[in-house]
Amino acid sequence: MGTWYWFVAVRQLRFYWKQTLGSILGISAAITALMVVLSFAQGIHDFFGERILLLAPHLTIEAGINAYVEEDYTEEILQVPGVLAAAPYLQFPGLVQKGLAAEPVTVKAVDWEAEEKLLRMSSLLERGDWNQVLQGEGVVLGAELARLLGVGIGDGVVVVSPSRSLPMMVDGVFYTGYYGADAGLVIVGLAVGQYLMDTTGVSGYGVRVEDFAQADLYIEPLQDAAGMWVRPWYTKEQGLFISMEVQRTVLIWVLVFTLLVSALGIMNVYFLRAWAQQRSVGILRALGASPRQIASLFLIQGLTSGLVGGALGILAARGAVWGLSRLTIRLPQVFYLERLPIGWAQGDSWWVLSAAVLTGLLAVILPALRMTKVDPVEVVRRVS
Repeated sequence: MGTWYWFVAVRQLRFYWKQTLGSILGISAAITALMVVLSFAQGIHDFFGERILLLAPHLTIEAGINAYVEEDYTEEILQVPGVLAAAPYLQFPGLVQKGLAAEPVTVKAVDWEAEEKLLRMSSLLERGDWNQVLQGEGVVLGAELARLLGVGIGDGVVVVSPSRSLPMMVDGVFYTGYYGADAGLVIVGLAVGQYLMDTTGVSGYGVRVEDFAQADLYIEPLQDAAGMWVRPWYTKEQGLFISMEVQRTVLIWVLVFTLLVSALGIMNVYFLRAWAQQRSVGILRALGASPRQIASLFLIQGLTSGLVGGALGILAARGAVWGLSRLTIRLPQVFYLERLPIGWAQGDSWWVLSAAVLTGLLAVILPALRMTKVDPVEVVRRVS
């Protein structure tokens, strides 16, 4: 008999089914919107991570600012467990000129065969012949940079470094879908880069590992193997990821306040229900029900509304994300995205469900406290 209020709470949910349905749908709609927005944020995050990794190694081993590596550490790096490929590179700021047009760029000089094993560069070529690129005498530009300069395959450009300048022919144009790389990166052969910088060394090594998501685990072994600084791929794009995280946080708070608005609406429903149930509550108090048990009647109903509404909202959001992922949502060219990406935010579903349950509970706290103060004698007197 100690848990009779569970039975009464369920009966009340069924008796006031219209109000119960409205409460569940209100929470469900807010949760659906929250999960869909989080899934768009997840999709954009995954999109940029995927596109950045097309031209960025999982980790870079660097000699340091204004320093070069003169020795070959490739064998030592490849002996680290989990390392799949390693390639030397020389990187420096420069300019690319075509007539009167000039664009500031980052010049990366690579060993083309080693870079192919590291990043599969040939698959990124939008235009050009990979066999021609392998000869190492020309330059490979990003698609957006080629558009800005108005150049194509076979056109001549001038690559300017802090030390020298060199006229070169465009052998290839690559496309990643990430504007930062497509508009600001130039790739040349390692020998050409060393000539431009007047050095025989390299800036460091790019490394590909078995699990890029666990790149941090490889930092210490690689430092021990090469004796140089090791940085994971995401550190070079921290500004982008911080910006996306800030935007995601703002969107979450906007939708959390939407949940609070839903809670206020549900609270009004339960206030009306509490007013209609004063006689029943008075009778229950007269029969020996404690204020705590009376409050439990409302808390159980709020908990049920939040749990069911949250579960339905997540299921509805899952269906919406599934449908949207199969649509091609075109964006203006200024966004530099072929389509608006979306990916299910699995990691957020549990805290979102918890937020739905909390919303249901917050909506009934005040009505529950009000009902604990009902005087059974006053109720019976007023009704009679």
